[in-house]
Amino acid sequence: MATEPPRRPVRIAPLPPERWTPALRELLAGSAQDGPGRVNLFGTLAHHPALAHAWLSLARVLTHEGTLSSRQRELVVLRTAHRRGGSFVFDRHRAVAADAGLDSGEVAATAAPLAEHPWSAADLALLETSDALAAGEQLPQPLWDRLAAGLRPDQLIELLLLAGQCATMCATLGALHTPPDGGRAPSG
Repeated sequence: MATEPPRRPVRIAPLPPERWTPALRELLAGSAQDGPGRVNLFGTLAHHPALAHAWLSLARVLTHEGTLSSRQRELVVLRTAHRRGGSFVFDRHRAVAADAGLDSGEVAATAAPLAEHPWSAADLALLETSDALAAGEQLPQPLWDRLAAGLRPDQLIELLLLAGQCATMCATLGALHTPPDGGRAPSG
């Protein structure tokens, strides 16, 4: 029987929805299509309403108004979350990835060595980019050339911002020990 990881104390407790600004409550209600699991994320951001609104506006563009496909977006989010140790983000995006067309094997493979799964060339370029950016590395020119062969300039810019935004949220939620909805301590 597996043991549950030790609980880490939450450093800044998420605010309950009744303490959020009306604008933040409206943003959460307006993003209901994103599924469950966002209350503690929004509740954590609610401590800084102006920053919450700005970040959630960027997140909305990246997830609903972006130029990358849902599949492309979720590959980048899952791989970046895995590489950055962002269990909150990774676990939250499992269902989103399924809705984007990734099967359970592909979702699991985003958290494994890339050679262990038969990724398409296009998927592999996205995952390798996520790895490099999560490690703070420059993208080598051959990788950039592979990306640029299949993505437009707006998609390339979006890809870079998506990976950075995901890494930022992983770092923030991880450092604060923000629990997933339901109160379980985040793993990892």
